[in-house]
Amino acid sequence: MVAGQKHPYTAPHLGMPVTQPVQAGLEAVKERVYAPVADALDQVVLNITSVPVGHNRHPPEIEERLAHVLSAPGKRVRPATTLLVSKLWGRPVDERTVNMATAVELLHIATLVHDDTVDRADTRRGRATASNLWGGAVAVLLGDYVFASSAIFVCETNSVRLIKRFAETIRELARGELHELLDAWQPDVSRGDYFRRIYDKTASLFSTAAESGAVLGEADEEDIARLKQFGYNVGMAFQVQDDVLDFESTSSKLGKPAEHDLAEGVLTLPAIIALEGGQARQVLLDYLAAPQDARVSLLPKAVTAIRKSGALDEARAAANDFSAKAEAALMPLAESAERESLLTLAESLLRRRS
Repeated sequence: MVAGQKHPYTAPHLGMPVTQPVQAGLEAVKERVYAPVADALDQVVLNITSVPVGHNRHPPEIEERLAHVLSAPGKRVRPATTLLVSKLWGRPVDERTVNMATAVELLHIATLVHDDTVDRADTRRGRATASNLWGGAVAVLLGDYVFASSAIFVCETNSVRLIKRFAETIRELARGELHELLDAWQPDVSRGDYFRRIYDKTASLFSTAAESGAVLGEADEEDIARLKQFGYNVGMAFQVQDDVLDFESTSSKLGKPAEHDLAEGVLTLPAIIALEGGQARQVLLDYLAAPQDARVSLLPKAVTAIRKSGALDEARAAANDFSAKAEAALMPLAESAERESLLTLAESLLRRRS
């Protein structure tokens, strides 16, 4: 959908801004990155903030809860990727592409609601989570509502190929969460296990965002595969960098608890590398094997051991490698403002500090 057209779900935006699609995390590069698709991205945000109303108005207490979930500021990286990719071959952004970009972002939001509920997180992006405000049962149902809303938008692309890929992505996201839960507190998680998990949890949706943009941009199969690889590598770099920041940054900068994964027994790449050898290994083994009531006091020592082990530098190198592969996937394409935006976007995600 292009700016100025009405989507059947469009309604007053409940007092939430729709003219600032680029949030603070990418403020420094927003003009270069989002400028080619700014109007379409505004429409994506309007679609999202209109979901609480839908065809039939809900009771105010439901609208209020949905509005809280859907108005949290985000970088809008995934829908921007779909929109930018769709223009790489010279086609203007159309209604189907905006619908797909909306579906991608709604799916991302739904996963965050469920993740926060499973993780018992109190805050997300500096705001109270739905589970914190209204309990886990309400939060799960709100997440389900947003999941269903994302499916409605992807169906409006009228593309069986994209509907199937979207369903596969939902399955992958759930599989990643299950693996994370089942692997918690297990010291033998390998790098391969980790990379498969973060593909499912993060890179799968980035890959789908880019692939769907290529399909809707009417690219040939070779270029569709190329853009799918771009999305995969951007998503992998993004998650590895996120896991490094979990040990380097603060809760206020991250907008969520720092060091949360290790506190929950989830081994990310820095911890896995530290466990492979050196002085940090025994410290981490002791932490993972400790009784639950002793873990809080052992956590700072485990975090310090990881920071001193050199694992953060090695993990950053892995993120840089994925980022380089993402850039390489784009280079055979003709130069354009959209290609430059995608390259800048990938770089800015890797260099972010929150």
